[in-house]
Amino acid sequence: MPETDSHSKTFLGVRFVLFGFDPLRETEVKSKLVSGGGVDAVQYSGNCTHVIVDKIVHDDAVCVGARNDRKTVVRGLWVDHSFDIGMPVDVTSIMYRPLRDLNGIPRASNLIMCLTGYQRQDRDDIMTMVGLMGAHFSKPLVANRVTHLICYKFEGEKYELANKMKKIKLVNHRWLEDCLKNWELLPEDNYSKRPLELYVQPPSQDVELGVVYHIQVHVPCYYIVIEWMVIL
Repeated sequence: MPETDSHSKTFLGVRFVLFGFDPLRETEVKSKLVSGGGVDAVQYSGNCTHVIVDKIVHDDAVCVGARNDRKTVVRGLWVDHSFDIGMPVDVTSIMYRPLRDLNGIPRASNLIMCLTGYQRQDRDDIMTMVGLMGAHFSKPLVANRVTHLICYKFEGEKYELANKMKKIKLVNHRWLEDCLKNWELLPEDNYSKRPLELYVQPPSQDVELGVVYHIQVHVPCYYIVIEWMVIL
């Protein structure tokens, strides 16, 4: 299917209204929505399905009113990511919620984060969440500057170096997500396992042979379904 055909259906059923955008960014976001089949509602009304905001915080009257009216409230980043992959991404992802403070989480500006083990879109998502927190991202692991290493597998050169540096906190991406959800810097101790170890548990012994079991595994923004079949 041509890319244009895919994009033309991305936002079908979306009747949107935009708030808080500067003129240039508003034009860009509106163009993506309309080219993907979305309809500009022009102003807030009962027919509007999505309220899309930029530079407006979670507790702003616009967001509060829209949530009370059961509208979908997301940041412009939701439009960008949906347009890029040709289908709507999960509106409940923490990355797309309006921020509680445009200046970031208190004290997060003192943090410098690096990552290891994440690839492609997951890597971009980690960097996005770091920015939303108000923290700083460093591609190289500068031992005397980096405060946190975000690990996927808790292995590799960066991990080994950081593990020797007791001042560097080792966490997985769920720490970032939970900090954003709670809008505070949480203790790191509960986030020192691989993400898959947090969510994938082997079937118990009390299972039916020959049945396929599905386990949903969470990684940034996306869900992977893993199948287990218990056989003799």
